[in-house]
Amino acid sequence: MRTLPRRPSRFKGLTVGLDVHKSFIQYVVLDAEGDEHSSGRFDAGRERLDAFVSALEQPAQFALEACSSFLWVHQRLAECVGLEQVHVAQPSRVRPIANSHEKNDHNDAWWLAYLLYEGRLPEAFVAQGELLELRIACRELRSETNRRADLIRRFRSHLLQSGIQMSGSSFHTKRSRDQARQITEQLPGVRSLACRQILEQIERIDGQVAYWLEKITLLCASIEEVHLLMNEMPGFGLICAATLWAELGDPRRYHSAKAYAKASGLTPAERSSGGRTIHGSISRAGSAHARWALTRAVIGAIRCKQQPGAAIRRWVLARKKRQPMRKVVVAGGRKLAEGVWRLFNWGECFDVAKGFGA
Repeated sequence: MRTLPRRPSRFKGLTVGLDVHKSFIQYVVLDAEGDEHSSGRFDAGRERLDAFVSALEQPAQFALEACSSFLWVHQRLAECVGLEQVHVAQPSRVRPIANSHEKNDHNDAWWLAYLLYEGRLPEAFVAQGELLELRIACRELRSETNRRADLIRRFRSHLLQSGIQMSGSSFHTKRSRDQARQITEQLPGVRSLACRQILEQIERIDGQVAYWLEKITLLCASIEEVHLLMNEMPGFGLICAATLWAELGDPRRYHSAKAYAKASGLTPAERSSGGRTIHGSISRAGSAHARWALTRAVIGAIRCKQQPGAAIRRWVLARKKRQPMRKVVVAGGRKLAEGVWRLFNWGECFDVAKGFGA
Protein backbone atom coordinates (compact mmCIF):
# COMPACT_ATOMS: atom_id res chain seq x y z
CA MET A 1 0.00 0.00 0.00
CA ARG A 2 1.34 3.41 -0.97
CA THR A 3 1.22 6.36 1.41
CA LEU A 4 1.57 9.98 0.32
CA PRO A 5 4.23 12.10 2.06
CA ARG A 6 1.87 14.52 3.79
CA ARG A 7 2.80 16.97 6.49
CA PRO A 8 0.72 16.91 9.70
CA SER A 9 0.10 20.67 9.32
CA ARG A 10 0.89 23.32 6.75
CA PHE A 11 3.96 25.48 7.16
CA LYS A 12 3.01 28.82 8.67
CA GLY A 13 5.15 31.07 6.54
CA LEU A 14 6.46 31.46 3.02
CA THR A 15 7.26 28.61 0.66
CA VAL A 16 10.02 29.36 -1.84
CA GLY A 17 10.80 27.35 -4.98
CA LEU A 18 14.28 27.81 -6.45
CA ASP A 19 15.24 26.79 -9.98
CA VAL A 20 19.04 26.79 -9.71
CA HIS A 21 21.23 27.42 -12.75
CA LYS A 22 24.94 28.08 -13.11
CA SER A 23 24.58 31.81 -13.71
CA PHE A 24 21.26 32.70 -12.04
CA ILE A 25 18.54 31.42 -9.71
CA GLN A 26 14.85 31.74 -10.54
CA TYR A 27 12.53 31.97 -7.53
CA VAL A 28 8.81 31.85 -6.80
CA VAL A 29 7.44 32.68 -3.36
CA LEU A 30 4.07 31.35 -2.15
CA ASP A 31 2.30 32.81 0.87
CA ALA A 32 0.65 30.88 3.70
CA GLU A 33 -2.52 30.39 1.59
CA GLY A 34 -0.60 28.96 -1.38
CA ASP A 35 -0.99 32.02 -3.63
CA GLU A 36 1.96 33.43 -5.52
CA HIS A 37 3.47 36.23 -3.48
CA SER A 38 6.40 37.25 -5.68
CA SER A 39 8.77 35.91 -8.31
CA GLY A 40 11.94 36.87 -10.14
CA ARG A 41 15.56 35.93 -10.51
CA PHE A 42 18.95 36.94 -9.16
CA ASP A 43 22.55 36.16 -10.04
CA ALA A 44 23.98 32.96 -8.61
CA GLY A 45 26.33 33.77 -5.74
CA ARG A 46 26.53 33.55 -1.98
CA GLU A 47 26.11 37.29 -1.41
CA ARG A 48 23.02 37.55 -3.63
CA LEU A 49 21.51 34.44 -2.04
CA ASP A 50 22.10 35.85 1.46
CA ALA A 51 20.50 39.14 0.44
CA PHE A 52 17.46 37.31 -0.97
CA VAL A 53 16.96 35.25 2.21
CA SER A 54 17.38 38.27 4.50
CA ALA A 55 14.81 40.23 2.45
CA LEU A 56 12.06 37.69 3.20
CA GLU A 57 9.77 39.19 5.82
CA GLN A 58 8.49 35.88 7.25
CA PRO A 59 9.94 32.47 8.10
CA ALA A 60 10.37 30.47 4.93
CA GLN A 61 10.94 26.93 3.70
CA PHE A 62 12.80 26.26 0.47
CA ALA A 63 12.54 23.68 -2.31
CA LEU A 64 15.13 23.13 -5.02
CA GLU A 65 15.96 20.36 -7.45
CA ALA A 66 19.07 18.19 -7.27
CA CYS A 67 21.18 19.33 -10.22
CA SER A 68 24.82 19.92 -11.07
CA SER A 69 25.13 23.14 -9.02
CA PHE A 70 22.59 22.78 -6.21
CA LEU A 71 24.89 21.65 -3.39
CA TRP A 72 26.33 25.04 -2.46
CA VAL A 73 22.82 26.54 -2.43
CA HIS A 74 21.60 23.73 -0.16
CA GLN A 75 24.50 24.15 2.23
CA ARG A 76 24.15 27.94 2.41
CA LEU A 77 20.38 27.80 3.00
CA ALA A 78 20.90 25.18 5.71
CA GLU A 79 23.26 27.59 7.47
CA CYS A 80 20.78 30.48 7.17
CA VAL A 81 17.39 28.91 7.97
CA GLY A 82 18.22 25.42 9.25
CA LEU A 83 18.52 22.07 7.53
CA GLU A 84 14.94 21.04 8.32
CA GLN A 85 13.57 23.93 6.23
CA VAL A 86 15.53 23.08 3.07
CA HIS A 87 14.13 20.35 0.81
CA VAL A 88 15.69 18.86 -2.32
CA ALA A 89 13.49 17.30 -5.00
CA GLN A 90 14.44 14.09 -6.75
CA PRO A 91 14.82 15.01 -10.46
CA SER A 92 13.40 11.76 -11.86
CA ARG A 93 10.16 12.22 -9.90
CA VAL A 94 9.52 15.78 -11.07
CA ARG A 95 10.66 15.21 -14.65
CA PRO A 96 7.08 14.82 -16.02
CA ILE A 97 6.39 18.35 -14.78
CA ALA A 98 9.53 19.67 -16.44
CA ASN A 99 8.57 17.97 -19.72
CA SER A 100 5.21 19.75 -19.90
CA HIS A 101 4.22 21.94 -22.86
CA GLU A 102 4.81 25.10 -20.82
CA LYS A 103 8.40 24.53 -19.76
CA ASN A 104 10.17 27.61 -18.43
CA ASP A 105 12.17 28.62 -15.38
CA HIS A 106 9.24 30.33 -13.67
CA ASN A 107 6.99 27.27 -13.97
CA ASP A 108 9.75 24.98 -12.72
CA ALA A 109 10.25 27.12 -9.60
CA TRP A 110 6.47 27.41 -9.09
CA TRP A 111 5.94 23.64 -9.22
CA LEU A 112 8.73 23.04 -6.74
CA ALA A 113 7.17 25.54 -4.34
CA TYR A 114 3.67 24.15 -4.88
CA LEU A 115 4.69 20.51 -4.27
CA LEU A 116 6.46 21.53 -1.07
CA TYR A 117 3.47 23.60 0.04
CA GLU A 118 1.16 20.60 -0.46
CA GLY A 119 3.59 18.23 1.25
CA ARG A 120 4.01 16.16 -1.93
CA LEU A 121 7.60 16.98 -2.85
CA PRO A 122 9.54 13.75 -3.68
CA GLU A 123 12.69 14.45 -1.72
CA ALA A 124 16.19 13.24 -2.56
CA PHE A 125 18.85 12.10 -0.10
CA VAL A 126 21.62 14.67 0.38
CA ALA A 127 24.78 13.50 2.13
CA GLN A 128 26.07 15.67 4.95
CA GLY A 129 29.26 15.93 6.98
CA GLU A 130 31.61 12.93 6.94
CA LEU A 131 29.23 11.05 4.64
CA LEU A 132 29.67 13.75 2.00
CA GLU A 133 33.44 13.67 2.45
CA LEU A 134 33.43 9.88 2.03
CA ARG A 135 31.25 10.11 -1.08
CA ILE A 136 33.61 12.61 -2.73
CA ALA A 137 36.66 10.48 -1.91
CA CYS A 138 35.04 7.28 -3.25
CA ARG A 139 33.99 8.95 -6.48
CA GLU A 140 37.45 10.43 -7.00
CA LEU A 141 39.04 7.03 -6.41
CA ARG A 142 36.77 5.36 -8.92
CA SER A 143 37.41 8.11 -11.46
CA GLU A 144 41.18 7.67 -11.15
CA THR A 145 40.99 3.88 -11.41
CA ASN A 146 38.82 4.18 -14.53
CA ARG A 147 41.36 6.54 -16.08
CA ARG A 148 44.15 4.10 -15.30
CA ALA A 149 42.18 1.19 -16.80
CA ASP A 150 41.64 3.19 -20.01
CA LEU A 151 45.36 3.91 -20.27
CA ILE A 152 46.22 0.23 -19.75
CA ARG A 153 43.83 -0.72 -22.55
CA ARG A 154 45.45 1.86 -24.81
CA PHE A 155 48.91 0.50 -24.01
CA ARG A 156 47.85 -3.09 -24.75
CA SER A 157 46.24 -1.90 -27.99
CA HIS A 158 49.55 -0.37 -29.11
CA LEU A 159 51.30 -3.66 -28.39
CA LEU A 160 48.72 -5.72 -30.27
CA GLN A 161 49.02 -3.44 -33.29
CA SER A 162 52.77 -4.14 -33.20
CA GLY A 163 52.23 -7.89 -32.98
CA ILE A 164 53.34 -8.09 -29.31
CA GLN A 165 51.37 -9.59 -26.45
CA MET A 166 52.43 -9.19 -22.83
CA SER A 167 52.55 -12.30 -20.67
CA GLY A 168 50.41 -12.31 -17.54
CA SER A 169 46.97 -10.81 -16.95
CA SER A 170 47.86 -8.26 -14.25
CA PHE A 171 49.45 -4.93 -15.08
CA HIS A 172 50.00 -3.85 -11.49
CA THR A 173 52.93 -6.05 -10.46
CA LYS A 174 56.54 -4.88 -10.56
CA ARG A 175 57.44 -7.66 -13.00
CA SER A 176 54.75 -6.66 -15.49
CA ARG A 177 55.73 -2.96 -15.30
CA ASP A 178 59.40 -3.80 -15.95
CA GLN A 179 58.37 -5.96 -18.89
CA ALA A 180 56.23 -3.10 -20.27
CA ARG A 181 59.19 -0.69 -20.11
CA GLN A 182 61.47 -3.17 -21.90
CA ILE A 183 58.92 -3.68 -24.66
CA THR A 184 58.44 0.08 -25.01
CA GLU A 185 62.16 0.59 -25.68
CA GLN A 186 62.01 -1.94 -28.51
CA LEU A 187 59.07 -0.33 -30.34
CA PRO A 188 59.93 1.80 -33.37
CA GLY A 189 59.12 5.45 -34.09
CA VAL A 190 56.24 7.41 -32.62
CA ARG A 191 54.57 4.34 -31.15
CA SER A 192 57.45 3.98 -28.69
CA LEU A 193 57.01 7.62 -27.64
CA ALA A 194 53.24 7.16 -27.20
CA CYS A 195 53.71 4.04 -25.04
CA ARG A 196 56.33 5.80 -22.92
CA GLN A 197 53.96 8.70 -22.22
CA ILE A 198 51.15 6.28 -21.36
CA LEU A 199 53.37 4.54 -18.82
CA GLU A 200 54.30 7.89 -17.27
CA GLN A 201 50.62 8.82 -16.94
CA ILE A 202 49.86 5.45 -15.34
CA GLU A 203 52.57 6.01 -12.74
CA ARG A 204 51.18 9.45 -11.89
CA ILE A 205 47.68 8.02 -11.53
CA ASP A 206 49.07 5.29 -9.25
CA GLY A 207 50.04 8.05 -6.82
CA GLN A 208 46.53 9.56 -6.98
CA VAL A 209 44.92 6.16 -6.41
CA ALA A 210 47.13 5.54 -3.37
CA TYR A 211 46.29 9.01 -2.01
CA TRP A 212 42.51 8.55 -2.27
CA LEU A 213 42.70 5.01 -0.91
CA GLU A 214 44.51 6.31 2.17
CA LYS A 215 41.93 9.10 2.51
CA ILE A 216 39.05 6.62 2.39
CA THR A 217 40.75 4.44 4.99
CA LEU A 218 41.06 7.40 7.37
CA LEU A 219 37.44 8.46 6.82
CA CYS A 220 36.14 4.93 7.41
CA ALA A 221 38.11 4.51 10.63
CA SER A 222 35.31 6.23 12.59
CA ILE A 223 32.39 4.68 10.65
CA GLU A 224 31.54 1.37 12.31
CA GLU A 225 28.86 0.52 9.74
CA VAL A 226 31.44 0.25 6.95
CA HIS A 227 33.45 -2.26 8.97
CA LEU A 228 30.23 -4.16 9.73
CA LEU A 229 29.56 -4.47 6.00
CA MET A 230 33.08 -5.73 5.40
CA ASN A 231 32.83 -8.34 8.16
CA GLU A 232 29.29 -9.62 7.59
CA MET A 233 28.59 -9.33 3.85
CA PRO A 234 30.41 -11.58 1.35
CA GLY A 235 32.35 -9.85 -1.42
CA PHE A 236 32.48 -6.48 0.34
CA GLY A 237 35.91 -4.95 0.75
CA LEU A 238 36.77 -1.48 1.92
CA ILE A 239 36.00 0.28 -1.37
CA CYS A 240 32.66 -1.45 -2.05
CA ALA A 241 31.46 -1.02 1.54
CA ALA A 242 32.51 2.64 1.72
CA THR A 243 30.97 3.44 -1.67
CA LEU A 244 27.64 1.79 -0.88
CA TRP A 245 27.38 3.48 2.53
CA ALA A 246 28.32 6.90 1.12
CA GLU A 247 25.89 6.71 -1.80
CA LEU A 248 22.74 5.28 -0.18
CA GLY A 249 23.33 6.27 3.42
CA ASP A 250 21.90 4.41 6.38
CA PRO A 251 19.68 1.47 5.23
CA ARG A 252 17.44 2.16 8.22
CA ARG A 253 16.01 5.11 6.24
CA TYR A 254 14.12 2.61 4.05
CA HIS A 255 10.95 0.83 5.16
CA SER A 256 11.72 -2.53 3.53
CA ALA A 257 14.44 -4.56 1.87
CA LYS A 258 12.67 -4.18 -1.48
CA ALA A 259 12.70 -0.39 -1.12
CA TYR A 260 16.43 -0.38 -0.41
CA ALA A 261 17.11 -2.60 -3.42
CA LYS A 262 14.89 -0.37 -5.54
CA ALA A 263 16.88 2.69 -4.48
CA SER A 264 19.99 1.06 -5.93
CA GLY A 265 18.37 0.91 -9.37
CA LEU A 266 18.97 -2.84 -9.77
CA THR A 267 15.28 -3.80 -9.77
CA PRO A 268 13.56 -4.48 -13.12
CA ALA A 269 11.21 -1.88 -14.56
CA GLU A 270 7.53 -2.88 -14.69
CA ARG A 271 4.79 -1.92 -17.13
CA SER A 272 1.35 -3.33 -16.37
CA SER A 273 -1.87 -2.64 -18.23
CA GLY A 274 -5.03 -4.62 -18.88
CA GLY A 275 -3.88 -7.52 -16.74
CA ARG A 276 -0.64 -7.91 -18.67
CA THR A 277 2.69 -7.31 -16.94
CA ILE A 278 5.96 -6.71 -18.75
CA HIS A 279 9.26 -6.61 -16.86
CA GLY A 280 11.94 -4.66 -18.67
CA SER A 281 15.57 -3.91 -17.96
CA ILE A 282 16.71 -2.51 -14.62
CA SER A 283 15.35 0.89 -13.68
CA ARG A 284 18.83 2.46 -13.13
CA ALA A 285 17.28 4.75 -10.53
CA GLY A 286 19.52 6.26 -7.89
CA SER A 287 23.29 6.25 -7.83
CA ALA A 288 25.33 4.48 -10.48
CA HIS A 289 28.18 4.22 -7.96
CA ALA A 290 25.96 2.21 -5.60
CA ARG A 291 25.09 -0.19 -8.43
CA TRP A 292 28.80 -0.55 -9.18
CA ALA A 293 29.56 -1.39 -5.55
CA LEU A 294 26.87 -4.08 -5.33
CA THR A 295 27.74 -5.75 -8.62
CA ARG A 296 31.46 -5.56 -7.81
CA ALA A 297 30.71 -7.30 -4.51
CA VAL A 298 29.08 -10.16 -6.44
CA ILE A 299 32.16 -10.44 -8.65
CA GLY A 300 34.31 -10.48 -5.52
CA ALA A 301 32.16 -13.23 -4.00
CA ILE A 302 32.65 -15.34 -7.14
CA ARG A 303 36.36 -15.56 -6.29
CA CYS A 304 35.63 -16.92 -2.80
CA LYS A 305 36.27 -20.58 -2.03
CA GLN A 306 34.62 -20.70 1.42
CA GLN A 307 31.11 -20.04 2.70
CA PRO A 308 29.09 -17.93 2.17
CA GLY A 309 30.93 -16.59 -0.87
CA ALA A 310 31.29 -20.11 -2.25
CA ALA A 311 27.50 -20.53 -2.20
CA ILE A 312 27.11 -17.31 -4.20
CA ARG A 313 29.74 -18.59 -6.60
CA ARG A 314 27.78 -21.83 -7.16
CA TRP A 315 24.56 -19.85 -7.58
CA VAL A 316 26.16 -17.57 -10.20
CA LEU A 317 27.66 -20.48 -12.15
CA ALA A 318 24.34 -22.34 -12.15
CA ARG A 319 22.37 -19.30 -13.36
CA LYS A 320 25.04 -18.51 -15.93
CA LYS A 321 24.03 -21.60 -17.92
CA ARG A 322 20.56 -20.13 -18.55
CA GLN A 323 21.13 -16.35 -18.53
CA PRO A 324 23.82 -13.90 -19.63
CA MET A 325 26.50 -13.24 -17.05
CA ARG A 326 25.57 -9.56 -16.79
CA LYS A 327 21.99 -10.35 -15.79
CA VAL A 328 23.16 -12.88 -13.22
CA VAL A 329 25.52 -10.36 -11.60
CA VAL A 330 22.76 -7.73 -11.48
CA ALA A 331 20.37 -10.19 -9.84
CA GLY A 332 23.04 -11.10 -7.31
CA GLY A 333 23.66 -7.43 -6.51
CA ARG A 334 19.96 -6.93 -5.85
CA LYS A 335 19.93 -9.88 -3.44
CA LEU A 336 22.99 -8.52 -1.65
CA ALA A 337 21.24 -5.16 -1.26
CA GLU A 338 18.32 -6.86 0.47
CA GLY A 339 20.77 -8.65 2.76
CA VAL A 340 22.37 -5.31 3.67
CA TRP A 341 18.96 -3.92 4.68
CA ARG A 342 18.19 -6.94 6.87
CA LEU A 343 21.62 -6.65 8.49
CA PHE A 344 21.08 -3.08 9.71
CA ASN A 345 17.32 -3.14 10.37
CA TRP A 346 16.90 -6.56 11.92
CA GLY A 347 20.46 -7.23 13.06
CA GLU A 348 20.32 -10.39 10.97
CA CYS A 349 23.59 -11.96 9.88
CA PHE A 350 23.81 -12.65 6.18
CA ASP A 351 21.85 -15.81 5.38
CA VAL A 352 22.87 -17.09 1.97
CA ALA A 353 19.92 -19.50 1.89
CA LYS A 354 17.38 -16.63 1.75
CA GLY A 355 18.66 -15.14 -1.46
CA PHE A 356 20.94 -17.64 -3.10
CA GLY A 357 19.56 -21.03 -2.04
CA ALA A 358 20.90 -23.51 0.49
